[in-house]
Amino acid sequence: MCKVSDKIKFCTCFDANIDIEELNYYWLLHRYNKDKNHIVMGSPVLPEYLNPRFEINAELLVNTLNTPEAFDKNLQLEEGDRLEVVLCNNAKDSNESLYYNFKYTGNIWKTIQSDCFDLMSRFDEVSGGEIKI
Repeated sequence: MCKVSDKIKFCTCFDANIDIEELNYYWLLHRYNKDKNHIVMGSPVLPEYLNPRFEINAELLVNTLNTPEAFDKNLQLEEGDRLEVVLCNNAKDSNESLYYNFKYTGNIWKTIQSDCFDLMSRFDEVSGGEIKI
């Protein structure tokens, strides 16, 4: 079962020849686009928060995000930015992959419920990278 440590680092550099969504641990920063209003449909999936480690990991992640050394370089964050964190992406059982979402308030990151359709419909991906655990 996937468990994060308090030594996690959000790295901005990774091999551009690798699809970021193929990494086992990665993050994506999304920014609201007022001109984007795509209609995205899909099927519901089992919520990640049913995983017994979900809440513990979410707390460790948000605590790390709210430290100055969370990222390997300073990011130009804007209020309302969304951060998607994916852990154990390459797990043998897809139910073991964990997806976390956070919203930047202008001062701190807060945990929010995952809504991939909202991200695809109204946000642009502006940055991403590998997570070192």
